[in-house]
Amino acid sequence: MIIDRLNNDGIPELKLNDIQIQARSEVHQALEDGEYLLEEVTCAVCGSTESTNLGEKDRYGLYYPTVICKECGLIYSNPRMTQESYNTFYNREYRRLYNGAETATELFFHRQQKQGQRIYDYLKSKNLLPPEGAKIIEVGCGAGGILKFFKSKGYEILGLDLGEEYINYGREHHQLDLRSGFLADLDDSINADLIIYSHVLEHILDPVSELEEVKKYLNTDGRVYIEVPGIKNIHKNYDSNILTYLQNAHTFHFSLESLKNLLSKCSFKLIVGDQYVHSVFGVNENGNQQGMVNDRDAVISYIEQTEINRLKKDFSFEGMKKSLHQATLTMLDKTGTRGTIKGLRRMLGI
Repeated sequence: MIIDRLNNDGIPELKLNDIQIQARSEVHQALEDGEYLLEEVTCAVCGSTESTNLGEKDRYGLYYPTVICKECGLIYSNPRMTQESYNTFYNREYRRLYNGAETATELFFHRQQKQGQRIYDYLKSKNLLPPEGAKIIEVGCGAGGILKFFKSKGYEILGLDLGEEYINYGREHHQLDLRSGFLADLDDSINADLIIYSHVLEHILDPVSELEEVKKYLNTDGRVYIEVPGIKNIHKNYDSNILTYLQNAHTFHFSLESLKNLLSKCSFKLIVGDQYVHSVFGVNENGNQQGMVNDRDAVISYIEQTEINRLKKDFSFEGMKKSLHQATLTMLDKTGTRGTIKGLRRMLGI
């Protein structure tokens, strides 16, 4: 195992609210009882069975075995839940576990709208926005806030998701065209100029089949926008802590290189991208695949260096002061004396 602290000890890295604790308990019980079934898989990019263990748990303390492919460097969950088990999980526990709320809220929807604006601005900055009035499909739309922003800019929109509570929220409160199901469930006559996967592709169990479906619904010069939490961006978005990055719903973990490998396999070409990961792909009309890059050594080197940097930060003066501050807040929450925190902050100089 590359990182020893990712052993399956059941201890969550995040502070969970009561709703999250209950959802976590339900997932754990479903795994224990065999209601959620696990399956062994091979690498989705190169088909190899050769891999190195990265860790065994996620940020919620759930069992979550993760490996890195020796042949191409793709990181993926193995074994993982079956599609049927994931479908139940997404409709029953996922949003409660991840968002800490029973149903969608206007705050959640507003955050999605902000994400829609960020995607819009990114595409605009790259001169990749489709013409006004074009059709946009979002897979994994949640309550539809991203699509709401694009609709406000004059686009025709359609959203797909498996979480019925969130779909219903977008339909009832914002009159959006949101549907329950997969891309393959759509009528073949539907075509889009842009298909959005915002923090979704890493959830899909068979991304190759999914990307083949994408080609069916894209217009000739259409594009697909893919945003995932980049494995090489942990130092920026997750404060150098890989354990706050890992989460059981993510079956894959991409760098820009491994994402490009996957898309090339499905005859897509990279138009623009970075290690965040933000990326835009178009169909490679001649069908030629770009050469695969083995990203394994680079990813492992990055992860190991990030762990070293995390430890340095934790044992720095600022890191220890932050840890003491957080421990004090936890203690005061438990004792009901949090009102004294102002005095403690003055004492600690924070």
